[in-house]
Amino acid sequence: MQELLFLGLFMVALAVGWYLGRREAIKVRFLVEPHGSAIDRQYFIGLNYLLNEQPDEAIETFIRALEVNPETVETHIAIGRLFCQRGDVERAIKVHQNLLARPNLTREQADRVQYELARDFLAVGMHQRAERLLDELINSRSPMRAEALVDLVKIHERERDWEQAVEVGRKLAIERPAFAGTLAHYHCELALIAQRERDWQQARMHLRNALSADSSNVRAILMFAELEEQQGDHQECVARLKQLAETDPDFVPQALPLARRCADNGALNLSSYLERIIGQAKNSPIAIVMERAEEIKKHSGIASASRYMVAQLQAAPSLRGLLYLMNLNAGAVEPSGQGDQAALRGIIEALVADAHQYRCQACGFSTRRLHWQCPTCHGWSTVRPLKGHKAP
Repeated sequence: MQELLFLGLFMVALAVGWYLGRREAIKVRFLVEPHGSAIDRQYFIGLNYLLNEQPDEAIETFIRALEVNPETVETHIAIGRLFCQRGDVERAIKVHQNLLARPNLTREQADRVQYELARDFLAVGMHQRAERLLDELINSRSPMRAEALVDLVKIHERERDWEQAVEVGRKLAIERPAFAGTLAHYHCELALIAQRERDWQQARMHLRNALSADSSNVRAILMFAELEEQQGDHQECVARLKQLAETDPDFVPQALPLARRCADNGALNLSSYLERIIGQAKNSPIAIVMERAEEIKKHSGIASASRYMVAQLQAAPSLRGLLYLMNLNAGAVEPSGQGDQAALRGIIEALVADAHQYRCQACGFSTRRLHWQCPTCHGWSTVRPLKGHKAP
């Protein structure tokens, strides 16, 4: 981090030097002499501070050396951003407020400075002041509109104000269509609130809105399936389970308890449902394979289920699958070998218990349970089940 700071400061120093040299060259048609004006001496003093690893003194000197005009705005913005990154947000705010007060900025530059000032306020938790600045940028149709919408929706998300997050998110999805996936999660959060209040009509509406924003949103499909079961519409629940299998089979294990209940009341042929998923997927989740083995055991006996599991494990080894196979054949082990098998089972159980089953595709965070929003990087739909040799 320290190296990046000095690199940033060095780039600022180069920018200051370029500007000073260009200005003097225009005035006198040749490069500045080493013993030029006072402002040039300030530049070399700042450079000396930088080389001596005194970043605070270097930044202050560069600020004094640079006049604020349209040609130096970017450099001042960079200096303010460095203050903010180093945690000195008060100085960053002063730099950006000083810039914003200048009457000779272009509209685009003023919007850029206003956006940076809003981010300074966000960094210190002054959300109301940040919101006001961001709202101005959004309503004025500024070129910074998309960036302002991103930061504003993050404020509402952090405050868990899902209605405002949806309102801003809809605007952002127009500017950046990829945001539709996140917008669908905001609708799901509203559906959760409606379900807690037992307002099934509102919950259904929010889930429809979620799928309208992103038809492949797994969370919305799962929630819809659960809602249909709660309302007693088993056929519609099965339709959602099939939609889930077609959309993303890796998340079908999340719906297995629901699928079992649908099978118990006759609405779903569980064996066919599982077999279709296994046949379509290149590397099916082990939970689906084990559930299919349970169905084989129920209809054809332990021996058939055991043969099926051996074939599956040979194709895709899994600790959870091996543990299931051992439990499946526990009755066939001779008394003399039961002690060894129990010890081996304990070792595998310990390995499975310590293993993480999900990982964030954005930041690498791993966990034992599914999070729709990554606790580390706060990305939505980035946490996915581990597959293949990575899965326990």
